[in-house]
Amino acid sequence: MDPLHQVSDLQSLLLTQAAIEALIQQPALAGAVRSTPDHRDRVAAPDAQPLRDEWRHILLNRQFDRALALTDLGQQLRQASPLGRALSPVKRLEIIRSCKGRSSNT
Repeated sequence: MDPLHQVSDLQSLLLTQAAIEALIQQPALAGAVRSTPDHRDRVAAPDAQPLRDEWRHILLNRQFDRALALTDLGQQLRQASPLGRALSPVKRLEIIRSCKGRSSNT
């Protein structure tokens, strides 16, 4: 994997970790997060349906390790993550900025 993609995957991993921590600390966020795959069913490409179904399973069973796995599936899940609503804009930007400093292309 080239350095730019490594940084992108690291950013996705860090965003996912932070969002999971937020969900654990603030369970009330779960409702908004759980509604995201349903919304995407109506507006997104059908070929991503298996990832949305996997996210439903992860959220329902709180099996967050599946999304954090350093595997191809884990990477795909992070790219299709519904967890964005669990992070404040400030926290999201903090993580993005920390990753931008890791690449010479940014």
